[in-house]
Amino acid sequence: MAIKLDMSKAYDRIERMMRKLGFSDRWISLVMRCISFVSYSFVLNGTVCGLVHPSKGLRQGDLLLPYLFLICAEGFSSLISQAVSMREIQGFQCSRNGLTISHLFFADDSLLFAQATDYNCKSIRRILDTYARASGQVINFAKLAMCVSPSVSSHECTRLAAFIGIGVVDCHESYLGLPCLAGMRKKEIFSGIISKIWDKIRGWRDKFLSTGGKEVLIKAVIQAIPTYTMNLFQLPKSLLKEIYRLCTRFWWGSNGTSRKIHRCTWAKLCEAKGIGGLGFRDLEIFNQALLANQCWRILSNGNSLAGRVLKACYFPDGDFMNAESKSTASFIWKS
Repeated sequence: MAIKLDMSKAYDRIERMMRKLGFSDRWISLVMRCISFVSYSFVLNGTVCGLVHPSKGLRQGDLLLPYLFLICAEGFSSLISQAVSMREIQGFQCSRNGLTISHLFFADDSLLFAQATDYNCKSIRRILDTYARASGQVINFAKLAMCVSPSVSSHECTRLAAFIGIGVVDCHESYLGLPCLAGMRKKEIFSGIISKIWDKIRGWRDKFLSTGGKEVLIKAVIQAIPTYTMNLFQLPKSLLKEIYRLCTRFWWGSNGTSRKIHRCTWAKLCEAKGIGGLGFRDLEIFNQALLANQCWRILSNGNSLAGRVLKACYFPDGDFMNAESKSTASFIWKS
């Protein structure tokens, strides 16, 4: 089973954690001042006014938050690792003889993995309560959700979720902004990219933009939207064609009521400026380049978490360059 956590950003008791990690008293004092003596002013019509003291400490998006989370997560990770070493929690095993993962933390996006048993659920609840008392972070159990493998019945899943006091979902839709699972309907899964691009174009459509302005917007905004996803997934060609269609219509000035003449193909516009194009990205080739960069990272750093997981699953006795693509492989590996 996989549990997605939701925690508040209250770091009032982080002082204890910092002392345990060996931070100096002066550094702890400076950090606590940033948390305890926070105030905000507002600019209204060009004038700075008001002085607000928030009751919840740091605002969302504060640059200090990721670092404070890392300090708190160090204690949380230690509790989980201790439970794993004492076999109170059995994490997710990538393969029969492969790596076992019990938790993933990145910023405030956290996932816990364990076996769907009463003993594991009891241990997880105990760890969450211990962490909440020690760190001062409030764990919102109403927003916590777990999903299980298809081998676990829905009745058993509901019972285990009630044991911890959390909800149940069929599947966690995303982690770090990327889909957790990609089935047969890949275009539907990545449809959010099209929606974001269309929202941008719709806001620009009624403005008088020069060709230079359109060029900058396409290169810097529209073609940058799918970049994060293309670092990990090979986007379907049908999705890329839809992106090309939106870019082409925006470039030539077409809208919902009128269609302008396209004086050359999109492929021509993607050519370098030195040979008559405008240097727009060919997203299919760019996608392959980003995936090749991930391959290079695995080759150069095989001891990374991603490298160890892929090796355990797809080439336990071989090397990355000679690994075969199985029919049952994940979409990430096939990409």
